[in-house]
Formats: sequence, C-alpha cells, structure tokens
Amino acid sequence: MSLIINQGKQDTTQDNKFNPIVEKDVTVQITELKLATTQTNTIEVTMRLLSGANKGRFVFDRINYDPTSDFSWKYRALRRAAGVPYKDNEPAQIDIEGLLLNKAINVDLGIRKGKNKDGQEQQYQNITYKVPPKKQQVITPEVPTAQTEDTPVAKQDIVKPNLTDDAVWD
Repeated sequence: MSLIINQGKQDTTQDNKFNPIVEKDVTVQITELKLATTQTNTIEVTMRLLSGANKGRFVFDRINYDPTSDFSWKYRALRRAAGVPYKDNEPAQIDIEGLLLNKAINVDLGIRKGKNKDGQEQQYQNITYKVPPKKQQVITPEVPTAQTEDTPVAKQDIVKPNLTDDAVWD
C-alpha cells in the first residue's frame, strides 16, 4: 500500500536558509528548557511567539548560567523578564523549569551578525529580554454614596412570618 500526499511545489531556493525575525516588543512563551549538549553550563530555551506578525513561530536561545561567565548577564535578564529575578540568598541548585517553563515574557527580536565555523558571514537570531514595566498603582476615586451625614437613614421594621398558621411553605 502506498502513502500518497499532496506536497505542492517546493521552493528549493530556501533550503538551509535561516531568516531571523525582526520585531520589537513581542510576547513569547517559554515552551522548552533543556541542557545544551555542546556547551557546559548552558540551557537551550525554546520560545513560541504569542504576538506580532510571526505569531506561532518559534525562536531559540542559548543562555549561559555560569556565574563566572562573561555572558551570565543574559541569564539574569531572562529571569527578570520572567518576573523571577535572581536573588543573592537563592540556593546554588534550583529547578529552572519550575521558574521559567510556560512563562510569557516580552522580548525584542533582531539580527546579530557573526561568522559560522567555516568562517563565512552568517546572521543569527538576537533576543533581548525586556523587564516588564512596574505595576502601576490604580487609584480609584471615592464614589459619593446616597447616604451622607446630613441625611438620616429611615429605619425599617422587620416583619416575621406567622408560623402558627397551617399555611404550607414551599
């Protein structure tokens, strides 16, 4: 038995070509965290775009969490963007998935140019993690009530039902 599909016309000019996303102030959701296999003390973060023109697409980042690394600032920026900033009194070992997985954060997406392992110019996805704005205190104005000190409140009599009657109560 054969498996027949309708593959349409494939664009072979796009093979192995990576197009970074360029958008400002988009919301992404952290969908996966795993240890990088090629770098020590590094996590690979997978994020799905929840807003913007590329909604539904995924972006990826590698983040070094070694406190002695020159790139540990990016780890702290990710934690601040997720609303769980690093604190000095934290234990050395933590559940990073418990802190970050499924969190929605704001980012700016851009292009970073560099060289690949063959020495050729290449574009990479650049992700800048944005700290959420401070929560604004909502001040609700006082709503005047119908009752003021000058207006007396009328007393109402409470009428109790006569339970000595043979009436049926439903």
